[in-house]
Amino acid sequence: MSWWDLGEWSGYQGDALATYRIACAFCGEKGNFETVQHLERKNSAGKILHYDTLKCGHCGNYMFVFWSASRSGFGRNAAHDYHVLPWHRSTTGYPEDWPTDVGQYWVEARRSIEGKNWTAAALMARSAVQLVARAHKAKGKNLKEEIDDLATKGLILPIMKEWAHEVRELGNEGTHPKPGTKGTSEKDAKDVVEFLSFLMRVMYSLPKQIEEYRKRKT
Repeated sequence: MSWWDLGEWSGYQGDALATYRIACAFCGEKGNFETVQHLERKNSAGKILHYDTLKCGHCGNYMFVFWSASRSGFGRNAAHDYHVLPWHRSTTGYPEDWPTDVGQYWVEARRSIEGKNWTAAALMARSAVQLVARAHKAKGKNLKEEIDDLATKGLILPIMKEWAHEVRELGNEGTHPKPGTKGTSEKDAKDVVEFLSFLMRVMYSLPKQIEEYRKRKT
């Protein structure tokens, strides 16, 4: 993959930069920007790379956005993707193709990581995994059986099944602590939240991207 492929296979709807999605790296306010400089470069295939400098209307700080739209489609029928530097270091939301309930649990798990609350992060990750399982009609008397049912139905890969059980066990330790327990370690907490992010992309983002690709092809 090359930077010239940015926006071709995945991203956001439309052929214009969705600044309303971007949070200021310094104050966190979304979508309140003025474009103070715009540069672009086009290759022989007509693909355009955009380089924008944005100024936050709230705090006055500057950010750089590198973005590009797909060559196929126009307006809302096109797609674009972007990268921001610097980026907001606190989690403020979740991708729009994720369900609200699961997305909110993911946000809380991420914020727990940012706040160095490792056991809380593992607990929220476990709850999010269970929500994902139940949203996909997983059967079972408990989360262990629900995870196994997802794997039996082919909705998750065997390696994802193993990781889901790791999240479940870590969450169980936080839910039912024993005297003298040290709680979840930093490394374990970060790993399980990273797994949760991967699971969400597989269960929600990837099907959405495939759907959008098929629409563009037709």
